[in-house]
Parts: sequence; structure tokens; C-alpha cells
Amino acid sequence: MSSVHVSESMLANQMLVSVRAQTDPIVEGGFPMIVGTVDDQAYKPIADANVLIEYGTVIVTTTTDDNGTFKYQSAIPSTHGIYEVDATVTKDGYTKTMTNSTFTVVPIQTAPVVVKTITGLPIQSGNYTVYLGKVAQWNLETTCMVDFGTKYMRFLKTCDLYNMAPEDFQTDQPVTPMVSVIQDNDTYKLFPENVYMAAAGMDNNTLDTFVANTYANYTTP
Repeated sequence: MSSVHVSESMLANQMLVSVRAQTDPIVEGGFPMIVGTVDDQAYKPIADANVLIEYGTVIVTTTTDDNGTFKYQSAIPSTHGIYEVDATVTKDGYTKTMTNSTFTVVPIQTAPVVVKTITGLPIQSGNYTVYLGKVAQWNLETTCMVDFGTKYMRFLKTCDLYNMAPEDFQTDQPVTPMVSVIQDNDTYKLFPENVYMAAAGMDNNTLDTFVANTYANYTTP
């Protein structure tokens, strides 16, 4: 007879466990919902498994349902940060299994400060295009740098056009007023902001006449 002894013990079956926050990220002050699943190696759900959930200061136990799922709705409002969720699952006949994941709690966003700005798409009118431009800088030579559309251009001797006081040009100005720019082929002319605002409210017939007359009656400052 063989002297080899057959062990009467059986290796316990393995479990496949997942755990996560149902919503990630969540907003500070919310109540995280932790969910997960427990399956056997054939991906069949395991019911009545014991689940220990730990994250932050939370330690709670629950069990899986007939579908092998579990969930826990926290009763503690969350504070912002990144949390690791640990799940430890036990059931007779199976090897104890542990898994983890993380979720993020983001701070409450206060209402942003709304700064009133004017933006607008280029307005097409016959051969002309009317832009709303942002003045990036004035300098001592009364030069105006304007950012509009995808262009950034320099216009000369423009200070009188805006009725700005001479003292406004003693130093480079960080101010960012808006201006109108009308393009005809490769020629650009600078106008007060209200030209664009007026054009934006006109129908096509009125618009074409208005823009053409405005461009033709341009007076160099």
C-alpha cells in the first residue's frame, strides 16, 4: 500500500470582489454610497457573504444580496479629500478576500464672481467684417494693441477717438476696453465699441448700409 496520506482538508474557494463609490467625485457635504459585488470564480454571485467596509472614520458591516451585490449609504457628510475604501469579504467555504479603491470628494464651489464683459462673433456685411476687439495695451506713442478674432494688431494715434484724457497716456495702461474693428480686404480701421453693438442688432439690409457708411466716413484721429 502507498504510504502517501491524502489530506482530508479542502482548499477553500476563491471570491472575486469589487468595491467603489457609486458617484466619483462627489461634492463636499454629500453622503457617499459605497457599492460592490462578490462572485465566485465562475462569476456567479455569492449571496449572504459578510462585507466589512472601511474608509475615513467609517467602519461598517453588511451582507450581499441574492445577486451578490452590497451597498452602504454613509450617514456622515463627507469632507473634501481623496479616500481609500477597503472591503473585506468572508463566507464559510471561501477564502477571505480583500480589495480597495479610491474616490474623491471635491470642495463646494461658491458662486463665481461675474465680471460683465462683452464678447461677440465677427459680423459679416458685404465685403466687410466687423469685429469686437479687446484693447490689450495703450502706450506712450498713443499706440493701441488690439486682440480680436485670431488676430493681434497695432493701431496708431487712436487716443482721441475714445475721448480719453491726456493723462491716461502718461504711462502704459493695463486697462482693457473694447473697440470695434472693421476689415475690408487687408485694411483694418478702428472704431468705438458702440459700432459693433449697433451692428449686432441690425437686419441685413440696414446692416450693410450702416457698416459701409461707417467705414467710408472714418476719420483718422
